[in-house]
Amino acid sequence: MMSITPIDILHTQFKTTLRGYSKGQVDEFVRSAGEALESALLEKCELLRKIDQLQEDVDRVRKIESTMTEALTLAQKSADEVRAAAHKQAEAILQEAELARVRMTVDAQKEADKYRADVELLQATKARFESEFRAMLDVYHDWLDKRGSDIVRSEVA
Repeated sequence: MMSITPIDILHTQFKTTLRGYSKGQVDEFVRSAGEALESALLEKCELLRKIDQLQEDVDRVRKIESTMTEALTLAQKSADEVRAAAHKQAEAILQEAELARVRMTVDAQKEADKYRADVELLQATKARFESEFRAMLDVYHDWLDKRGSDIVRSEVA
């Protein structure tokens, strides 16, 4: 099919015949058809330009969407990694606290055992001291009794 432009329409010449169409009407129709075709072609060009612009906009939006999807995916991955690291750190802190608690309990038990041993040693030392002191008092008491009876005998004599 041959493409007709508005200029082709405007430059078209028709043969005149005796019983042909009215030259004025044909010229007016040809002019009108040329203008309509020119307007349609201009509108088509404008619509094609708009389609190209809209396609560029769609491509740009798709690229932005893709970038945002990648960013959201990366952010989610980062958040998951941070959460996992925080859980590991929390577990490590809890383990350290548990070890410290166990160490403190063992140390406190050792210290309590040491104090118990010290108390037992002091009680044994006290008991030995009391026993030795009583024995010494008994010796002095016996000595005083003996001396008192020696004094009474020497006064009587």
